[in-house]
Amino acid sequence: MSPELYSFLFKIGFISVFFTGALVIFNAYLSAREIGGSLGQGLKKVAAGTIAQTIIILTFLLLERGNRGFLTDEQVRAFFIITGLSGSVLLILGYVQIYRIAKKLRLFTP
Repeated sequence: MSPELYSFLFKIGFISVFFTGALVIFNAYLSAREIGGSLGQGLKKVAAGTIAQTIIILTFLLLERGNRGFLTDEQVRAFFIITGLSGSVLLILGYVQIYRIAKKLRLFTP
């Protein structure tokens, strides 16, 4: 694969990840703000988890482009582990909470 094609694909991938992440965050924020109660709490957890995962992707892309910042390698590893775990836990908790609400409302039964 030529370097120009790789660079072009990288830019397309970066733009698509950035825009889809921004749209998901924006949509989750608006949905969580409008809906109250238990469903709103679940959506807020999903929004927070999505934000954490998007931050990880953007940080990874910045590191791949050569932006090292002021963190050491160990601090970067710890950041990825902590942010990844907390984002995943928030996503799981949010989806489980939404699933429980849907189960109470019997949305999954024919």
